[in-house]
Amino acid sequence: MKKWIAPILVLACLSSYGQGDTTQYRLGNKKVMIITASEGVLDNDWDDFDISDTADSESRGVEANLQLQIGVNGFTTPQGSISLPDQLAMMELDYSKSRSFAINTMWYINKMKSSTLYISPGLGLDYNSYFFKNNISISTANDTVLFSPDTITSFKKYKFRTTFLQVPLIVGVRIGKNKMENPIKLELGAIAGYNIGAMVKNRHEEEGTMYKNKIKDDYNLSPFRLTATARIGIGSFGFFANYALTPLFEKNKSPELMPFTVGIQIGGF
Repeated sequence: MKKWIAPILVLACLSSYGQGDTTQYRLGNKKVMIITASEGVLDNDWDDFDISDTADSESRGVEANLQLQIGVNGFTTPQGSISLPDQLAMMELDYSKSRSFAINTMWYINKMKSSTLYISPGLGLDYNSYFFKNNISISTANDTVLFSPDTITSFKKYKFRTTFLQVPLIVGVRIGKNKMENPIKLELGAIAGYNIGAMVKNRHEEEGTMYKNKIKDDYNLSPFRLTATARIGIGSFGFFANYALTPLFEKNKSPELMPFTVGIQIGGF
């Protein structure tokens, strides 16, 4: 849990940023309003403050929502098939353990906070873990990523993890008679990502002793990633699906695989 604290604090701080007189931060149904005093305004000038005084400035402000996404990772062939060809069968994933975690800050600018149609940019981090069903090892040699059966070590755990800094851009529509009373929200968009880290974590037992290894490398991952995303939600809860438009690894350095993620979303609508 500790490894998530720093990213959450950073994005929470970013969530408090806004322009204009008033900035709002929201996670779920909780909302905090930050009102910036103009120069020359004294503390006692706020004695007669009333929340209704912020109505005009609120419409000019920025509302920032913290968004959490928890899902299942996988990859397909370039043709979109989840079934891998025979030559890649050893790379079959254990989907019950291949999980993702993403945290984003999404901004709603001016009147788009409550309009039927809106555009929402964001900033976040995306962690993707891939567990393999077969006893394999991943290595790099001669500028190539190698997935090979390991006939010497029997792993209790073998996880390949990637970390991306991402910038989502979402176009959404709110459906319902009252757009602010838990409407249905449909969203489509694109996510630009930049790889900031990758590692293999494994665990195996040898002569009664458990060994844990953590190997960091670039693994010839594509440095940039472009992902299409679709989301549907009611209130602060919903579902999302992401499908990468760029391969997981650099061209000609590994089998061509297209990552995808599906899961639940809390906040950010």
